[in-house]
Amino acid sequence: MKRDNRKGVLAQIHIARKELALDEDTYRQMIATVTGGKRSCSDCSVAELHKIVQHMKERGFKAKPRKRVAQYPGTPHNLDKQPMLQKIEALLAELKAPWSYADAIAEQQYRIERVAWLRTGYQLTGVIAALDVELQKRRLLAALERLLQGHALTLDDIEARHPDLPRNWRRNRKCLGRLCDHYMAPADMLAARQQGESA
Repeated sequence: MKRDNRKGVLAQIHIARKELALDEDTYRQMIATVTGGKRSCSDCSVAELHKIVQHMKERGFKAKPRKRVAQYPGTPHNLDKQPMLQKIEALLAELKAPWSYADAIAEQQYRIERVAWLRTGYQLTGVIAALDVELQKRRLLAALERLLQGHALTLDDIEARHPDLPRNWRRNRKCLGRLCDHYMAPADMLAARQQGESA
């Protein structure tokens, strides 16, 4: 069984312990009773950890369903069966965008109204790529705004200082990247370079 599953079951046990208000001795004795003598979860197999969770449920622990990263209307019915949809969900959460935003991308790119109706990995990858590009644009714009604060400038000042910028420069990754480089202080540039080298 995957290591991640072990972590998840351990987390459930700790939540259950808190919910059932078990003191240290009672908790250790409960583990020993369920596992035939072991007194610590770290000594238990994943199967034994599941038995402990089941025992705690029988004693009144109510496991809460896993919360989604983003609970927006229009969440696809097949989300749990499709890992790529889960990636889309995570990107939407970071963008603070509803599922209708991803549906609009599916419609624009593939003439399919809902992301849930996409059938190929190629199509889902296309939606992920589009969301990733949008996230990059927003991050670059936010980074530029932070850099400009250090120069006591605003985004509107940029347009006055650089009249040759294209009309949609706030949505253009190349423009935003060049502007970030231009307004980055020497110390920031050195830190960015060092971070790039260590990555």
